[in-house]
Amino acid sequence: MLSLLETVRWEDWAGKACYTLLAASYLFTNMLWLRVIAIVSLAFEAVYFYFGASSPLRVGISWNAVFVAINFVMLILLLRERRQLQLDADAALLKRGLFAELDSLNFGRLLHAGEWIELPRGSVLTREGEAVASFYTIANGLAEVEVRGHVVSILQNGSFVGEMSLLTNAPASATVTTLAVCRLLRIDTTRLNELLVRYPEVRAGLDRTIGRDLARKLRSTRGRLVRSGHAPKSTA
Repeated sequence: MLSLLETVRWEDWAGKACYTLLAASYLFTNMLWLRVIAIVSLAFEAVYFYFGASSPLRVGISWNAVFVAINFVMLILLLRERRQLQLDADAALLKRGLFAELDSLNFGRLLHAGEWIELPRGSVLTREGEAVASFYTIANGLAEVEVRGHVVSILQNGSFVGEMSLLTNAPASATVTTLAVCRLLRIDTTRLNELLVRYPEVRAGLDRTIGRDLARKLRSTRGRLVRSGHAPKSTA
């Protein structure tokens, strides 16, 4: 084994490192790390093209330089976008909890697509049977879910409103009304769909997050609204 290893030139090790990193990059979904691995992998490949061939493969080296430059510029833009993300208390709470699946960059994209609003008690977020214009995330507050005139659920901090319509493009399956002053992240559904098409990694993270939220709602208790100040969790 040692004799076999001794016969492998250092240039060949550079080539092996390049393609090992390239294979490893397929395991990553974080775009920042993908850019970093691409730059390192291309650098090893350029070394291999120059020293490993009988004469330097200048065409391959030139294209490697172009690819490294592109990835380096995109890496700088990603780092700048991440640095510009400043979370307030509510956004930071959502990032640590409900949106833990999203990295800071993609969570920032979601925030920038929407707006923070504060609505008084009695505000209707969705109305059963009608189109849903906005996707909401409750950062602070309570809302009741009513189906066919019966209250079936109470939504609390860290709950989605309008997620089923987002997934199915169907009208609202329930009427959701705020029970107290609510602070919400509101995103226009058209703009959100455009964002999800542009950034598949945001869609993947949001789909997983919505799936967990729906599972939590399905596990919660159905029943009457208790108006004594303690509201049971139930299916939305």
